[in-house]
Amino acid sequence: MHLAKLIAVYAALNLFALRAVAADTSVESTPAPLAKISTPVKSTPGSAARIRPVDLRKITVDASAPMGYLRSLQGVNGAPAPGSHKPENFTFGGWNMPEHTDVSAGYRMARIDLVRTHDAYGPADIDAKFENADAPGGGLISARRDIFDIFPDPDADPSDPRSYNFGPTDHVIASIRKVGAQVMFRLGRSEGADAQPPRDFDKYAAIVSHIVLHYNRGWAKGFHYGIRFWEIWNEPDLGKVFWAGTAQQYFELYGKLARAVKAADRRALVGGPAIARPNDDTPYRDAFLEYVRTEHLPLDFYSWHWYATDSDDPLDFIRISRDLRARLDKHGFARTRSMVTEWNYGLMDPMPSAVQRASFITAALIYMQDAPIDGATLYRADSVFGADGATPDKTGQALIALGRLKDTPLRLKARGADLDGFAVEAARSADGRTVQILLSNYQIPSEFLGPRAADDVLHVPPVFDVRLLARRSISYRNNSGYDLTIDHLPADRRYRVERCRISAAQDFTSLGTTLHDGGPIHLQDELPPPGIELVTIRALDVTAGVAAMRRPASTGMAAQDEPVATVDDCAAQLVAAAGK
Repeated sequence: MHLAKLIAVYAALNLFALRAVAADTSVESTPAPLAKISTPVKSTPGSAARIRPVDLRKITVDASAPMGYLRSLQGVNGAPAPGSHKPENFTFGGWNMPEHTDVSAGYRMARIDLVRTHDAYGPADIDAKFENADAPGGGLISARRDIFDIFPDPDADPSDPRSYNFGPTDHVIASIRKVGAQVMFRLGRSEGADAQPPRDFDKYAAIVSHIVLHYNRGWAKGFHYGIRFWEIWNEPDLGKVFWAGTAQQYFELYGKLARAVKAADRRALVGGPAIARPNDDTPYRDAFLEYVRTEHLPLDFYSWHWYATDSDDPLDFIRISRDLRARLDKHGFARTRSMVTEWNYGLMDPMPSAVQRASFITAALIYMQDAPIDGATLYRADSVFGADGATPDKTGQALIALGRLKDTPLRLKARGADLDGFAVEAARSADGRTVQILLSNYQIPSEFLGPRAADDVLHVPPVFDVRLLARRSISYRNNSGYDLTIDHLPADRRYRVERCRISAAQDFTSLGTTLHDGGPIHLQDELPPPGIELVTIRALDVTAGVAAMRRPASTGMAAQDEPVATVDDCAAQLVAAAGK
């Protein structure tokens, strides 16, 4: 395909080159300095006098009755190491990063716990060949990155350690482990590489076996990392973008590679097919599952991708996950995990603002808590922490807020949220002394509500079609803010409450710290969409901070004194976390 035409295809859909990243070119996307984020704003909570109660969402949290544990879905694509980011000349979407950038500090702040190795453009690729006639995109990725491949010479001996170039990938894997995250190793090639199937499937399986041995069994001066997740290829259903072979050829390759992984490490978890079109009736859904079942192949996780293209609806992932879970169960894979290993939104004009994307991502991750999704890796996060790797943009701030929920792993029942964008997650610590409530007030833009003028298919001729989910019709109401009550807190304690906000004008900013005697605690304020707020309630020792504040009013509303700066201010602990 002529390069100009291909670029137009990418700009229209971005499912190939425009792999979604939480960044945009609006003014709001300028990262806030960390010092700014950690400085409380001299403001006071909103008062009921200036808010119409009918415009507020009534939210009630029961602090006394945990209903299970939060599941961590804090996974991303994009390793933190320098040299594994989108190349700087790959300017589509604005998420390309300088090669020297190390985003480890940002990943630690956000407590990222799973990193998929896809699209490092050489590192973690077995045999990617860029910038040639068979590689989609031609010169989008320089052929100079071929030198980073693990197995650069297809004619070499897979049993000889000298045939492998592990160094660049060792660097990537080490950077993931150093931030405390698990690795999802994608076996195959990055975007922009030759999409032709491997010439010899048996030889490719032998290469894969030795890669697993290197990282999990110490082969070839390797490691004993115990990498659990091994994903076979990427988006074989997306035309000829990643896989120019047939579906049957992919099935055969999957079988050989899955068995090779298990032979090298029986404790490893293997999965695929990382499909891009989960709503389409392609062979990669039911036919793939039937092939795996008939051939008695391992399938520890079934992986799929989705970008809420032309819907901007965070419920898309839940709707798709329910359908795929039903298909897995129907074919006898009740124990197979369902993992969305690429997800995001906002790939088409009009592009969302920075805070819209952050609010969407937060709402989607809250909704995923109650969906049949066993793992999620956002595409991608190595560009959301600034040029220094420690200056989060609004999506980075949202990931930090979500990461903070790990301090309170016990889920609490919260009433009043909905599935239309007003998402709420409440949780408390094991000792019961800390409660956190994360609110994301997201609203689907009006242009993405209601039926499409044409069919629910995105046509990208001659490459592929993608069936979209039908849009929803929603009438938004009482979502201008919140009227939040936290019930059943022990009455004999004093509590410090802090609210941290992400909005168009605020960058994980403290709205102040107030003290409350006993419960229930009642908070009320405006939070227009799109906006995110993290409320943290901590039980204090009897003498802690008593002289600093006036006793709150008997209504339970926060005291209206100036905020008290404490070590718990929104980002005060992030600097220390970034330096670990």
